[in-house]
Amino acid sequence: MKKIVVHIGANKTASTTLQRCLFSQHDGLDYLGHDGQGFERYGDLVTSLTNDDDLYFPRERCVDLFENYRNKNSRKTLLYSDEDIMTSHFPTVCARRLYEFFPEAEILIVVRNQMTAIPSYYANHGVHLRPAPPSHFRRYVSLDDWMNYCQMFISRSPLAGFFYNRILCLYAELFGKDRIHVLFFEEFVKDKRSFVDKLCQIINIDSESAMNLLAEAHERKRRSGREIEYLKFRNKFFWGVPVLKWAPGGDWLAKRIQSFLESGSPAKVQLTDHWKEKITEMYSEDNKKFAQNFSLDLKKYNYPMN
Repeated sequence: MKKIVVHIGANKTASTTLQRCLFSQHDGLDYLGHDGQGFERYGDLVTSLTNDDDLYFPRERCVDLFENYRNKNSRKTLLYSDEDIMTSHFPTVCARRLYEFFPEAEILIVVRNQMTAIPSYYANHGVHLRPAPPSHFRRYVSLDDWMNYCQMFISRSPLAGFFYNRILCLYAELFGKDRIHVLFFEEFVKDKRSFVDKLCQIINIDSESAMNLLAEAHERKRRSGREIEYLKFRNKFFWGVPVLKWAPGGDWLAKRIQSFLESGSPAKVQLTDHWKEKITEMYSEDNKKFAQNFSLDLKKYNYPMN
């Protein structure tokens, strides 16, 4: 029987690096997902799978897509990867759809300590306003404003995707607990060899070739501190005015400035004691259950469990 693995995230756990540098490059996989071959043709379908209610979901087109991959005359592992599954506004609907398409699949997730995952998510995504009307799109949002907003609407915010136990229990109920595989982002950072060996055992590929593909890989790096400071400045001065458009060599100057901003050191997002306490309050109970239900040593990486 063809092995099928569904990688569901989570956010800020090197998903893009794995997709671009390993999943889409390794010849031992039939890969379906971001940066995969032909993604421009089916990207709208997998986006709808995670984001749309049944009223708008093109079910039959999705059935055809997944069946085409399932029926490939190949012994390679069929791997479907989409970290947006974890932040779906319809998590139960999304999980049931995946079970309908791949009932025999194994589920893979890479988790990360919420204390580091949330600041990382904010630096790359929360720091600018989106989606928003054009006159407000990409305006700077402070960490306090973003966190307060996410807390107010937590079930519709990125913070919901860090309740690992809550989400994985849903998948365990559908697919079976023995088919759930949990890896740690912290191990990817501190002991890549061990992480890659475990990953390759799950997706059934050679670990040496995988290690070579991932050796120096680092995609979607954190936004630089310079970029965030520039966002703050433009939020107060000349917002929405293309000030370089009328300058001599405007396009050239704009590119040089953008290059300078992007080349700065990664932004340092410091959580105040207030937000550390709030994050601990939010996730401790879920993390305790996560450790118990899936036999995980979360204390090793200091996950909030007070």
